[in-house]
Amino acid sequence: MGPWSASGAQKITSIRDYHVKPHPLPLAVLAGSDPEPSVLPESGAGLHPLRGSKSIYLEVGGRPLIDVLIERLRESGCFDPIYIAGPAREFGESRGPVKVIDTDGTFGDNMKAAVEQMVVECPGQNLAISTCDILPDVEELHELMDDYYRHAPLDCWFPLILTPERTQQLGASAWKPKYRIPPKPGAEPVSFLPGHLIVVAPEAFRRWLIYHSFDLAYRTRNRPILLRLGTISSHLMAGLIWKDFKKLLRFQAPTLTYSVIYNGIMLGLGLRRGTISPEAMSDRLRPIYATSQHRRRYPDRVARFPLVKALSLAKDIDTEEEAREITGELV
Repeated sequence: MGPWSASGAQKITSIRDYHVKPHPLPLAVLAGSDPEPSVLPESGAGLHPLRGSKSIYLEVGGRPLIDVLIERLRESGCFDPIYIAGPAREFGESRGPVKVIDTDGTFGDNMKAAVEQMVVECPGQNLAISTCDILPDVEELHELMDDYYRHAPLDCWFPLILTPERTQQLGASAWKPKYRIPPKPGAEPVSFLPGHLIVVAPEAFRRWLIYHSFDLAYRTRNRPILLRLGTISSHLMAGLIWKDFKKLLRFQAPTLTYSVIYNGIMLGLGLRRGTISPEAMSDRLRPIYATSQHRRRYPDRVARFPLVKALSLAKDIDTEEEAREITGELV
């Protein structure tokens, strides 16, 4: 189980096995009101997408989903402090021991509000971000965070969730678009779903680019990878060209547009073909998101994308059918 006990308390007997002493990370749960339902692919035909403040009106055992989610995050002992980034009209100024960051914009707007406040209140720390529509298993959280600490320090850590060989094990989430990736260069590709938990070093990144691209990625979720790639690239182009123009005025090489678009295209094509390994993903992503100053200062830092078995982190609740299966009820 690593350094996390079942009650969430830390063990200290295995600290020597870690590069960085385990300690709880600040975490923000993104919980905007999401007025538009998700557009489902053909594999989701006939299902009923949800919208609105799902974590408030979906209940588990008679309690709002958000309260059960926060309880599990706190029980894990992996995260502290925990924030809810969502509208105060829904969540109040706080929800028990959890502070509410009042925001209700786009996905990127909510992420920006959360990260920028955590940067101020938790200076010098890596930050975790999750979403409000999952019910993570506590033991799976322990195993995932063990992987994070065994490989820290990292610029970014984002688990890729292995899909089971039998699609039936995904239940009502079987419709979700899957990706294929070789665990190592030259290996046979395996199928995965994105995990809804990420840890980042905020000082490493071009945060404006993170917020914008995550916003675009969320808008095009559940769409084919090449369509998503085209949408993200076209919407980012004007901002990148403007940044390069300002670099020219400072007599700096205007390489940002080329670096972001070229590496983004190669990353998208690699995912589409199932040929890009986790290590190669890191190589493509680092020049896109990490600042040149950070790359020069920490040339050996990487983004890590572990392939793990943790289905509870992949099964976000997008449809009424998933809500009934995961929460047991729909109100």
